[in-house]
Amino acid sequence: MAELHPARRPSYTTLRDATAVTVVGQWTGQEASALRQALRMTIRDFAEHLGVAERTVAKWEAGRSAMVPVPVMQAALDTVLARASDDAKGRFAMLLAATRDPAKSPGSAAALGAATLGGPAPIPQRLDPEAIRRLRTILLEYARIDNLLGPAHLLDLVALHLNFIGELLTIATGHVRTELLTVGSWYAEFAGWLYQDAGNPQPAAYWTDRALSWIQAADDPLRVSYVLMRKSNQASGLGDAARTLGLAQAALRGQDRLPPRIRALALRQEARGHALSGDPTGCARALDAARAEAAAPGDHGDDERALTGYCTPSYIDGEAADCWLLLGQPHKAVAILGHGLAEWPAQYQRDRGLNLARLAVAHAADREPEQACAVAQQAAAIVSNTWSARTTAELRRLPALLAAWPDLAPVVELREMLAALP
Repeated sequence: MAELHPARRPSYTTLRDATAVTVVGQWTGQEASALRQALRMTIRDFAEHLGVAERTVAKWEAGRSAMVPVPVMQAALDTVLARASDDAKGRFAMLLAATRDPAKSPGSAAALGAATLGGPAPIPQRLDPEAIRRLRTILLEYARIDNLLGPAHLLDLVALHLNFIGELLTIATGHVRTELLTVGSWYAEFAGWLYQDAGNPQPAAYWTDRALSWIQAADDPLRVSYVLMRKSNQASGLGDAARTLGLAQAALRGQDRLPPRIRALALRQEARGHALSGDPTGCARALDAARAEAAAPGDHGDDERALTGYCTPSYIDGEAADCWLLLGQPHKAVAILGHGLAEWPAQYQRDRGLNLARLAVAHAADREPEQACAVAQQAAAIVSNTWSARTTAELRRLPALLAAWPDLAPVVELREMLAALP
């Protein structure tokens, strides 16, 4: 059975005697929310009780199990729980049980009288290939939801599917096993992406590594290249230039057999590696090649379209603008993003928000405070529906960039807006 990464599935033990005592192995936003509710506190009151900003608690709860507070806050939450009344500890234990077993939640199917299983569902003795195809179809719908609503709503669902796929792998053999490994790698890569977008790099790396091991076992070079590209993207998010370049170049090995959009994505990562290294010439060369590949005509089948359909010329424009920001050339980023956002596909709302945030940063770095604030407000409106740690991180760069205009009305409004972000 596939096991969840520790950061993904926190442990806690409940001892039932005269009172309920719960020990949390690792706090996430989900446990913090349960503790706040058990204490009958508002978010504001709970934040004051912990000595943190209200927006910090709001961010934990918005991210749920994807958000892991820093170690000092882990200890603070331990202390608050230890000092809680017996009644509050009992409520906390019940709320945690409901998160592990949704049937115990008020309003659930079981609470409303629907029939439920009395124990764990048995593993099937034979795996119908049609079931694997259905799992693939479900994942495609999840990807569409992610583009519209962001990662927070999908993490728990995808974890359930990964556990189920792990169980099925214990019985699958032959060609069916290969198909299941392929679909399992898609789910694992998607989980890695969700964690990355939620701002949690450790489980993101864990699930992307799992995806790589499964897809190598399935012997699928196209998806091996894609997952190597995704690992390069995670490295660039951490500012590791050498690893970004090395993984991008590994993804491009045998590139003549790769579809154009996968080449475009890997070349985009090569450009990022050059930008992180301070090499504008290498960056520009890789970006030009990426644009050409993204604009290449032709349809390479449903699988490739599902995997890389987001890689449009507008998408490469957004990535190019971010590279020029890294290289300290915000004026180039402004021009490129203005063009790319004008042609942005409607179904990719979360990434539209990200690139609006990048445009706001570019305007601020180019000493255009009013334009920066206006665009940032547009990005924030999208963040409210598609919460993304990447977009929020870009927006939080603005106060420092706009420090020269502290009393400008749009800057004051922007600071208030950012304080309200989760």
